[in-house]
Parts: sequence; C-alpha cells; structure tokens
Amino acid sequence: MKGGLWLRLVLPLVLLSAASLAVHAWWPAEGFFVNLATELLGIVITVAYVDWILTRNEAERWRGTDTRIQERLMIFSNALISGIRAGLGFGPDVLSETVMLSGNPDLMHREVLRVAVHVLEPSARSRLDRLDQPGWKQLAAHIQATWGEAERLIEGFGSRLGPRQMELMLDIQQALERALTFWRTFPDLAGVPDEKLPKTRTPPELLKASGYDSMAAELRNLLKCARMLTTGGDARSDA
Repeated sequence: MKGGLWLRLVLPLVLLSAASLAVHAWWPAEGFFVNLATELLGIVITVAYVDWILTRNEAERWRGTDTRIQERLMIFSNALISGIRAGLGFGPDVLSETVMLSGNPDLMHREVLRVAVHVLEPSARSRLDRLDQPGWKQLAAHIQATWGEAERLIEGFGSRLGPRQMELMLDIQQALERALTFWRTFPDLAGVPDEKLPKTRTPPELLKASGYDSMAAELRNLLKCARMLTTGGDARSDA
C-alpha cells in the first residue's frame, strides 16, 4: 500500500477506531463505540486485503515486462560506465578476464561496477589531464550519445520505472549536461597542452584546471548514479 493512501485512508480509520475504544471506556453507550471500532477495523482489513490482491495481480501481469526493463537499465548502466572507462583511456584489461568470459550477465555487471568504484572514480581527475583533443572529443561524443539513450529509456519505459529509478535517470541527464559545459564553452582549451593554450583574459591554465575539476566531479557523479540505478539506489553496492 502506497504511503499516501496509508496516511489519507488507513491511518485516520485506525485512529478513529482507537478513539472509539477510548470513549467506550469512559461512556459504554450500550456497546455503540465498541461496535464502531470493530466496523472501522473491518474496513481497514478489507482495504488492506483488496490492495494486496490488486498489487499482487498487477505485479504478476507486468513481471515479464519489468524484468526486461531492468535488463535494459543494466545494459544502459554498463554502457555509461564502459564509455567513461574508454573515454578516460582505460582499456578492457582493467576488467577481470575470468568474469568477463563467464557469460554471466550479473557477474559481468558487478565487475563493471567494481571498476567504476575502484578504478574510474579515484582516477577521473588525473586521467583528464592525459587526454589530448581527440580524446576529449571522443569522451564528449559518448556523453552526448548517452543523454539520447537516457531520453529514449525515459520516453519508452518511464511509466514502469520506480520513483527512485526515474529520479536517477533525470539526475544522470542533468549530470551529462553539466559534464559537457566545459567542452562546449572552451573546446579550444580541452586537451591542449599548457604551453599551447590560447591567450585569455583569465589565465588559461586556471580556466582549464577549473573546467577539468568540474568535469571530473560530474563524471564521478555519473558513475555513482549509474551504479545506484541497478542496485536499488544504494551507492555502497559496488561489488
């Protein structure tokens, strides 16, 4: 039973039933308030039972569809993380060969999450310093493509996503947009060696460093949201 229904319907009936029993202790009224309390509790039990039956029936009807949607989310999470991995210059060798050859999608996904936590997040900022201009262009292209894929998932399956999953999908889109801010604003600074930076009113090294810091923060945020999307919203579930 959803929290809103509980607060607006069930809880008031339970409180009214309890109040009726309290009044009975003070004024028996030939059992009127006892009967009222019993009727109210009967309503609560009926509502709870009917809600349970309907919820169970709805879950059964959509079980296959929901399972496939969760698989789509796992694929999306893997692609987002793997794209950042490749964009930061990490090869597939950072993944466990044994796990990746197992053919088990769940184990492979957990390995991707492990790399996100223990490899990509700690090194995001330092790896950005190593990217040249083509590297930045590749990373930006992945981020742009990922935003489009997130939009397709929201449009196609938004009604079947849980509230937390929808929130995370929107957070991912916002982080993707923010991650592109530096690239879109200063494409002539991204990936350019300090000695070749163009002259700007603000020292270009400061602009570049600030942009890299912001980009790294958004990448870490994206990795966190991608993990939480398939782990029930728990950022600590990192395999």
